[in-house]
Amino acid sequence: MNYIQPRSLKKGDTIGLIAPSSPLKPERLGPGVRYLEQLGYKVKLGKHLQDAERFLAGKDQDRAQDIMDFFKDPEVSAIMATCGGYGSQRVLPFLDYAIIAKNPKMLLGFSDTTALQLGLLKMTGLITHTGFTFRDAQTGQLEPLIEKTLLPTLQGEPYQITEGTIVHSGVVEGPLVGGNLSLINLLVGTPYQPNFKNSIFFFEELWMEPYMVDAMLSHLELAGIFDEVAGIIIGQFEDCIAKQDPERDGTIEDVIQTWSSRFRVPCLKDFPYGHGARRAILPIGKNVQLDVNNKTVRIS
Repeated sequence: MNYIQPRSLKKGDTIGLIAPSSPLKPERLGPGVRYLEQLGYKVKLGKHLQDAERFLAGKDQDRAQDIMDFFKDPEVSAIMATCGGYGSQRVLPFLDYAIIAKNPKMLLGFSDTTALQLGLLKMTGLITHTGFTFRDAQTGQLEPLIEKTLLPTLQGEPYQITEGTIVHSGVVEGPLVGGNLSLINLLVGTPYQPNFKNSIFFFEELWMEPYMVDAMLSHLELAGIFDEVAGIIIGQFEDCIAKQDPERDGTIEDVIQTWSSRFRVPCLKDFPYGHGARRAILPIGKNVQLDVNNKTVRIS
């Protein structure tokens, strides 16, 4: 796979806003738009941005149309998913990947947007960025780590994150592939499953009980994915607690300890990527260096 690096942004560029999953809460639109404008960017709203149909931001074809409209729009330099939620995998069959490959643009999202981003990576090689939504801009001032990694992401500058806990030492380079664990699992066995060969695989999760996380990791192992990757970054697991029988089921830390001890590649856990307030922006598909010895991820 030849990965496509879209160009970085400059002041005055236009960012197109989409809702590929669930609808954005109306009160979050204004602060997010103002934040982007304060950075010096123009903002354009997708035609169906504020549609709502149960837990989805309108019909699948309409959400896909907003994505395609912005890839085809010469005035739009980047595309941003305003929120996550549910259902971005449903738009994948309605996208024109040939057009997207000919018009590569920076695309940012987080959480449920994982399915869209990994689908784009598989079908076009487009490098996208995960970790930012409009929820993060509600106060007008970003959490320091989000801001520290978002600004160089938009501007195409190098940065690094030095945090985490060493599981297996080593230094490795490869394309960064991953995102939300449940969305990764949804794509396994489909035409949109990305190539994990020699990748640095990263994942996080929210609201899943420990046994559910264990089942998803087991699924990836049975699919052979852990045999293919060159390195692993384990992010944060927010509110992943046992509800039925906590004494029997144990904790999410028990699950992570069990699985991380089975990995045989350089592995870093407790990395600041997840659904908590503090989070790093990461490039999906971009070649990065994982230096577990120094607890560092370097983005060139």
